[in-house]
Amino acid sequence: MKKIKDLYIAKEKFNNINKIEKKIDYEKWKKFIDTHKDYYIWNEDTEDGIFRKNNIDKIPDWAKEGILRSLNKTESYAEFNSEKKYYEIRICFIEELNVISITSQKRITLKHLKMLLNMANHLDALLLIDGKTVIDQQFIEELERK
Repeated sequence: MKKIKDLYIAKEKFNNINKIEKKIDYEKWKKFIDTHKDYYIWNEDTEDGIFRKNNIDKIPDWAKEGILRSLNKTESYAEFNSEKKYYEIRICFIEELNVISITSQKRITLKHLKMLLNMANHLDALLLIDGKTVIDQQFIEELERK
């Protein structure tokens, strides 16, 4: 499987992410993560997130806003690598655009794509590569045949 990067979940394809008109429902996304905690974890529930919450008063003022935003159910993770001590998939709800950005520390696998497609389907949205190519069940089945 070739390297898939620049994944998004959005209500429509896009060339310019700033021009997306249809918005993903943030509350529906939060509920999805909360009901799939066997795979996803909120940033604030990770070891690093808990440490940051407990030490927020030690963070410089210039950095506090960004840290607090990341600890407010806008970032979730999946696939903890216990050997390397990090999460391999980061799923971030971009509040200003109401789209979801997905980044990976390693090559995206079919398992990852299936889980992310499940999320996109739940949100009545599209799983996209570069905002243009739709990953759907047929796309995944073609990858499975290769």
